[in-house]
Amino acid sequence: MEEKSPLLQKEQETVEKPNYTKIEETYLGGLRRRMTSARDARDQTHDEFDGMSYIQNYELNERLANTYIQPKRNKEDTNFQSGIIRTKLFALLSAVTNLNLAGDVTAFDQDGLKVQALGNAMEDIILKTNELDHDDEKKFLRHYELLKHGTVFVEELWHDKKIKEKKMQGKFQGKVEKTWTEKIKKSYGCPTRNIIPGINVYLGDITKYDISEQPYIFTVDTVPYDEAKSVFGKWERWKNVSKKTVRFDNEKTSVGNKDWTLLETKENYVEIVRYQDKWNNEFALLLNGVLMTPPEFPLFELWGYQDYNVAQQNLEPINAKFAYGKSLVGRTRNKAALLDELSRVLVLKTQKSLVPPKFNLTGRVLSSRVFMPGKMNHGIDPRMILNADDKEVQGVTQAEFAMVKQIEESINSETVSPTFQGQQAEGNTTATEIVELQRQAKMVLGLTVFSVSMLEWKLEWLRFQNILAKWFKEEDSVVDQVKQELKSKYRTTSVDRPIEGEGMGRRIVVPTQDQYSPEAIMQAEDGLSEEQGYPVRLIFLNPQEVQSSKLTWQIVVRPKEKTTSDTQKLMFRAFMADAQAFGPLLNLGYLGEKFATVWQEDPKKLFNSPDQMQVNQMQQAQAGQMEEQGEMGAGSVTPGANLPTPEKAAGQQMKQQLQLS
Repeated sequence: MEEKSPLLQKEQETVEKPNYTKIEETYLGGLRRRMTSARDARDQTHDEFDGMSYIQNYELNERLANTYIQPKRNKEDTNFQSGIIRTKLFALLSAVTNLNLAGDVTAFDQDGLKVQALGNAMEDIILKTNELDHDDEKKFLRHYELLKHGTVFVEELWHDKKIKEKKMQGKFQGKVEKTWTEKIKKSYGCPTRNIIPGINVYLGDITKYDISEQPYIFTVDTVPYDEAKSVFGKWERWKNVSKKTVRFDNEKTSVGNKDWTLLETKENYVEIVRYQDKWNNEFALLLNGVLMTPPEFPLFELWGYQDYNVAQQNLEPINAKFAYGKSLVGRTRNKAALLDELSRVLVLKTQKSLVPPKFNLTGRVLSSRVFMPGKMNHGIDPRMILNADDKEVQGVTQAEFAMVKQIEESINSETVSPTFQGQQAEGNTTATEIVELQRQAKMVLGLTVFSVSMLEWKLEWLRFQNILAKWFKEEDSVVDQVKQELKSKYRTTSVDRPIEGEGMGRRIVVPTQDQYSPEAIMQAEDGLSEEQGYPVRLIFLNPQEVQSSKLTWQIVVRPKEKTTSDTQKLMFRAFMADAQAFGPLLNLGYLGEKFATVWQEDPKKLFNSPDQMQVNQMQQAQAGQMEEQGEMGAGSVTPGANLPTPEKAAGQQMKQQLQLS
């Protein structure tokens, strides 16, 4: 059936009530009771949130992080905001963004021995999926969310994209008639990460710090009706999903009430509720309150691994028996509020010193315009207009300025100093003092780096589990032209990687059930390297062996400066200066490779190896001898020298099959 544009569709007719079985009614009632319990436990006031509910605390952090300026209540008021919280937040965020937080993957076999190539292959696949998912920007946003609210939730999903493909049957001639064909095409499926706002997550037990220990969780999302239809439109109960919903209350939680949602949902929007219970291996999906999945639907079959698909990370723990954390905004908001209030008062005092209030003793009603510059006033005795107080014209005092500075320094001590932010220090600050200020700032940064590292480690594990479950599934079957038989086709991954001794190159991971000898692989690598003009390395792996439970995996995240950052270059220069003390003991080839890597150059093009220099000298000497003997161009060809070996033939066949896919 052809999908029409939403602009051509008529308004939805009256939606029928879902026809639930007795078991479904009982199950749905239990789901709603659990959702109500989780909602009420979270949304009541908590001492951990300074007597506020979670939603109140969340909204307050949101306003402060974005320097929300409140409207004036009175004409005379000032709504000045220093914005110091946002400044400190982005100072920390910029430092974290410059870190390399990629995970190092290691595989171990049954005997506990490391399988290096397999670990490298999984690292490449994770890197490739991150590139496809545009994860650099998503990483920036989730770290911002963590600093802003103290707790961040990120879900890991497998996204099979569907697009509506339209193909013109000829050149458009300006006629208002349909001249194209349409079809729904399934696009490239890949893993994806999404930030879930904290107000859209409901935890089964608010006293459990680790989300993996939660008895159950609910996540809520609100999407346009047409977007939900593109995903769930062919499901059996989609016809029961209404476009109009009303938020439920405690008196309307019966199963028969179809207008039952957790959030305020606008018309033509659909609220998607996902329920997960890993201890009972259950998953449920509700669209605008309609149960779309059968009772006790298996969770692990859906994700492909035995855990929740949501990672949670807290910036600062409040206590070990509370699920949520404290944010940078929450830590500094009281002092920032005091600074803003004092600044507003000082602005008002400065205004009063410039335009002080007056007492009018003339007995006449005077306009404030009589005090404007150059104004000629007639019949007014200036002695009858008095200042309210001579102190009003003093303005802001040194003591008041000192108070503002004291509050700013207190906030700096809890966050980062202006020097760490890149601002010039006041006064004649010595280099030692600057180093000490930066050291103290890095101590504060250390907790932030630990938190974001733990977040990335959890997400790498979820991405790794998602890849194991779905990345290595057979995509298609192709005909092997050599063996004349069908063979499975899998996803091939190609990423830029530094190749040892050769600089930046390309590493290709090829899932296949075929086996190749090391000699054949080397021949294929040499052929591809010569063809592409940069070094190429191949890693062949068997999809069934990768998914085997006999392997043990380990992921480690080691925060470090990005390889090509300015800081890394400065550190390398200092390293080279210190290394000169070892003189002839230094391995110049290795140092040259490190130098080229830091500056993103190809060491093979940047340096001549000693062997190459020797070969060049020998070739020059031989060329000179041949010119003297008159034998230039009369070289002989050894019979059989250019005949391919079996390994070379296999390598050429392998290279042709790859085709750099």
